Amino acid sequence: MKNNFPIVPARAASTTLAIVAALLLTSCGKQEAVGDVPSGDELARQADAASQAIRDEAAAAENGEDGTAAIDPTAMTSYVNALRGFSILVPEKWALNAATSDDDGNVYGDTETGASLIVGWTENREDADLQAAVEALEADDSGMAGDYVNENEYRAAGSNADGQKLAQRIMRKPDGTMISAAITYPADQAEKLDAAASQVLDSLTLQ
Repeated sequence: MKNNFPIVPARAASTTLAIVAALLLTSCGKQEAVGDVPSGDELARQADAASQAIRDEAAAAENGEDGTAAIDPTAMTSYVNALRGFSILVPEKWALNAATSDDDGNVYGDTETGASLIVGWTENREDADLQAAVEALEADDSGMAGDYVNENEYRAAGSNADGQKLAQRIMRKPDGTMISAAITYPADQAEKLDAAASQVLDSLTLQ
Protein backbone atom coordinates (compact mmCIF):
# COMPACT_ATOMS: atom_id res chain seq x y z
CA MET A 1 0.00 0.00 0.00
CA LYS A 2 1.37 3.40 -0.96
CA ASN A 3 2.47 5.58 1.94
CA ASN A 4 0.62 8.90 1.83
CA PHE A 5 2.57 10.53 4.66
CA PRO A 6 4.80 13.39 3.47
CA ILE A 7 8.55 12.84 3.78
CA VAL A 8 10.43 15.81 5.20
CA PRO A 9 14.07 15.97 4.05
CA ALA A 10 16.73 15.97 6.81
CA ARG A 11 17.77 19.54 5.98
CA ALA A 12 14.17 20.69 6.20
CA ALA A 13 13.82 18.97 9.58
CA SER A 14 16.95 20.76 10.83
CA THR A 15 15.51 24.08 9.69
CA THR A 16 12.29 23.34 11.56
CA LEU A 17 14.16 22.51 14.78
CA ALA A 18 16.19 25.71 14.50
CA ILE A 19 13.02 27.77 14.14
CA VAL A 20 11.43 26.08 17.16
CA ALA A 21 14.56 26.66 19.24
CA ALA A 22 14.67 30.33 18.26
CA LEU A 23 11.04 30.83 19.19
CA LEU A 24 11.59 29.14 22.57
CA LEU A 25 14.56 31.39 23.31
CA THR A 26 12.46 34.40 22.40
CA SER A 27 9.60 33.42 24.71
CA CYS A 28 11.63 32.44 27.80
CA GLY A 29 14.89 33.18 29.58
CA LYS A 30 15.93 36.70 30.52
CA GLN A 31 13.45 39.48 30.03
CA GLU A 32 14.13 42.08 27.38
CA ALA A 33 12.71 45.49 26.73
CA VAL A 34 9.34 45.43 25.03
CA GLY A 35 10.76 47.36 22.10
CA ASP A 36 13.27 44.55 21.36
CA VAL A 37 10.66 41.80 21.12
CA PRO A 38 9.41 41.11 17.55
CA SER A 39 5.80 41.97 16.94
CA GLY A 40 3.18 39.30 16.28
CA ASP A 41 3.09 40.30 12.62
CA GLU A 42 6.88 39.98 12.36
CA LEU A 43 6.88 36.54 13.97
CA ALA A 44 4.10 35.45 11.62
CA ARG A 45 6.08 36.73 8.62
CA GLN A 46 9.19 34.84 9.75
CA ALA A 47 7.20 31.65 10.30
CA ASP A 48 5.64 31.95 6.83
CA ALA A 49 9.08 32.45 5.25
CA ALA A 50 10.51 29.45 7.09
CA SER A 51 7.53 27.30 6.10
CA GLN A 52 7.97 28.28 2.44
CA ALA A 53 11.69 27.42 2.62
CA ILE A 54 10.83 23.96 3.92
CA ARG A 55 8.31 23.43 1.11
CA ASP A 56 10.88 24.59 -1.46
CA GLU A 57 13.48 22.14 -0.14
CA ALA A 58 10.96 19.29 -0.17
CA ALA A 59 9.99 20.12 -3.77
CA ALA A 60 13.64 20.27 -4.82
CA ALA A 61 14.27 16.86 -3.28
CA GLU A 62 11.48 15.39 -5.42
CA ASN A 63 12.95 16.83 -8.63
CA GLY A 64 16.08 16.10 -10.60
CA GLU A 65 19.29 18.06 -10.04
CA ASP A 66 18.52 20.29 -13.02
CA GLY A 67 15.01 21.03 -11.78
CA THR A 68 13.19 18.65 -14.11
CA ALA A 69 10.74 16.24 -12.53
CA ALA A 70 11.90 12.73 -11.81
CA ILE A 71 9.49 9.78 -11.82
CA ASP A 72 8.05 8.46 -8.59
CA PRO A 73 9.52 4.93 -8.25
CA THR A 74 6.05 3.64 -7.33
CA ALA A 75 4.91 4.71 -10.81
CA MET A 76 7.46 2.44 -12.49
CA THR A 77 7.48 -1.27 -13.25
CA SER A 78 10.49 -3.58 -13.24
CA TYR A 79 11.42 -5.44 -16.41
CA VAL A 80 13.58 -8.43 -15.50
CA ASN A 81 15.15 -10.55 -18.22
CA ALA A 82 16.32 -13.65 -16.37
CA LEU A 83 17.51 -15.31 -19.60
CA ARG A 84 19.97 -12.52 -20.44
CA GLY A 85 20.64 -11.42 -16.87
CA PHE A 86 19.52 -7.82 -16.50
CA SER A 87 16.73 -5.65 -15.14
CA ILE A 88 15.55 -2.06 -15.56
CA LEU A 89 12.76 0.18 -14.28
CA VAL A 90 10.24 1.44 -16.85
CA PRO A 91 7.55 4.13 -16.37
CA GLU A 92 4.17 2.40 -16.09
CA LYS A 93 2.58 4.43 -18.87
CA TRP A 94 5.30 3.48 -21.37
CA ALA A 95 3.66 0.68 -23.33
CA LEU A 96 5.46 -2.49 -24.41
CA ASN A 97 5.78 -2.95 -28.18
CA ALA A 98 5.34 -6.71 -28.35
CA ALA A 99 5.97 -6.82 -32.11
CA THR A 100 9.55 -5.55 -31.75
CA SER A 101 10.37 -7.22 -28.42
CA ASP A 102 11.81 -10.70 -27.98
CA ASP A 103 13.73 -12.91 -25.56
CA ASP A 104 16.78 -10.63 -25.85
CA GLY A 105 15.04 -7.41 -24.83
CA ASN A 106 12.04 -5.12 -24.95
CA VAL A 107 10.94 -1.97 -26.72
CA TYR A 108 8.66 0.58 -25.01
CA GLY A 109 6.95 3.75 -26.19
CA ASP A 110 5.06 6.68 -24.69
CA THR A 111 2.43 8.17 -27.00
CA GLU A 112 2.02 11.26 -24.81
CA THR A 113 5.63 12.48 -25.10
CA GLY A 114 6.92 10.49 -28.07
CA ALA A 115 9.60 8.85 -25.94
CA SER A 116 10.92 5.37 -26.69
CA LEU A 117 13.11 2.93 -24.77
CA ILE A 118 15.04 0.03 -26.28
CA VAL A 119 16.79 -2.29 -23.85
CA GLY A 120 18.40 -5.61 -24.64
CA TRP A 121 21.26 -8.03 -24.88
CA THR A 122 23.90 -8.20 -27.62
CA GLU A 123 25.80 -11.36 -28.46
CA ASN A 124 29.59 -11.28 -28.46
CA ARG A 125 29.99 -11.98 -32.16
CA GLU A 126 33.51 -12.22 -33.60
CA ASP A 127 34.99 -11.12 -30.29
CA ALA A 128 33.16 -7.78 -30.48
CA ASP A 129 33.57 -5.84 -27.25
CA LEU A 130 32.51 -2.66 -25.53
CA GLN A 131 35.12 -0.56 -27.31
CA ALA A 132 33.88 -1.70 -30.71
CA ALA A 133 30.30 -0.88 -29.75
CA VAL A 134 31.33 2.59 -28.59
CA GLU A 135 33.30 3.26 -31.76
CA ALA A 136 30.30 2.29 -33.87
CA LEU A 137 28.04 4.53 -31.82
CA GLU A 138 30.30 7.58 -32.11
CA ALA A 139 30.96 6.99 -35.81
CA ASP A 140 27.35 7.45 -36.93
CA ASP A 141 25.54 10.77 -37.41
CA SER A 142 23.30 10.58 -34.34
CA GLY A 143 25.15 13.39 -32.57
CA MET A 144 25.99 11.15 -29.61
CA ALA A 145 29.02 11.76 -27.41
CA GLY A 146 29.97 10.14 -24.15
CA ASP A 147 32.55 8.75 -21.77
CA TYR A 148 33.56 5.50 -20.14
CA VAL A 149 32.32 5.17 -16.57
CA ASN A 150 34.78 2.30 -16.17
CA GLU A 151 36.28 -0.35 -18.44
CA ASN A 152 32.95 -2.19 -18.60
CA GLU A 153 30.48 0.68 -18.90
CA TYR A 154 29.89 3.57 -21.28
CA ARG A 155 27.29 6.35 -21.24
CA ALA A 156 26.44 8.80 -24.01
CA ALA A 157 23.92 11.51 -24.81
CA GLY A 158 23.21 13.95 -27.59
CA SER A 159 20.74 15.47 -30.02
CA ASN A 160 20.32 14.69 -33.70
CA ALA A 161 19.30 16.76 -36.69
CA ASP A 162 15.72 15.50 -36.41
CA GLY A 163 15.17 17.31 -33.11
CA GLN A 164 15.46 14.17 -31.01
CA LYS A 165 17.42 13.82 -27.77
CA LEU A 166 19.17 10.52 -27.17
CA ALA A 167 20.70 8.90 -24.11
CA GLN A 168 22.32 5.48 -23.94
CA ARG A 169 24.06 3.22 -21.44
CA ILE A 170 26.10 0.16 -22.42
CA MET A 171 27.34 -2.38 -19.88
CA ARG A 172 29.59 -5.37 -20.59
CA LYS A 173 28.96 -8.59 -18.70
CA PRO A 174 31.77 -10.87 -17.48
CA ASP A 175 31.16 -13.22 -20.43
CA GLY A 176 31.77 -10.37 -22.89
CA THR A 177 28.15 -9.97 -23.97
CA MET A 178 26.61 -6.54 -23.59
CA ILE A 179 23.42 -4.99 -22.27
CA SER A 180 22.33 -1.69 -23.78
CA ALA A 181 19.51 0.70 -22.89
CA ALA A 182 18.74 3.63 -25.20
CA ILE A 183 16.11 6.35 -24.75
CA THR A 184 14.96 8.74 -27.48
CA TYR A 185 12.52 11.62 -27.11
CA PRO A 186 11.68 14.96 -28.78
CA ALA A 187 13.89 17.86 -27.72
CA ASP A 188 10.81 19.91 -26.86
CA GLN A 189 10.04 17.34 -24.14
CA ALA A 190 13.45 17.76 -22.51
CA GLU A 191 12.19 19.71 -19.51
CA LYS A 192 9.81 16.88 -18.71
CA LEU A 193 11.99 13.90 -19.61
CA ASP A 194 15.69 14.72 -19.02
CA ALA A 195 15.65 13.65 -15.36
CA ALA A 196 13.33 10.73 -16.06
CA ALA A 197 15.63 9.42 -18.82
CA SER A 198 18.62 9.49 -16.48
CA GLN A 199 16.57 7.79 -13.80
CA VAL A 200 15.59 4.93 -16.10
CA LEU A 201 19.14 4.41 -17.37
CA ASP A 202 20.53 4.55 -13.83
CA SER A 203 18.23 1.67 -12.89
CA LEU A 204 19.75 -0.71 -15.46
CA THR A 205 21.30 -3.54 -13.42
CA LEU A 206 23.16 -6.69 -14.40
CA GLN A 207 21.97 -9.87 -12.73
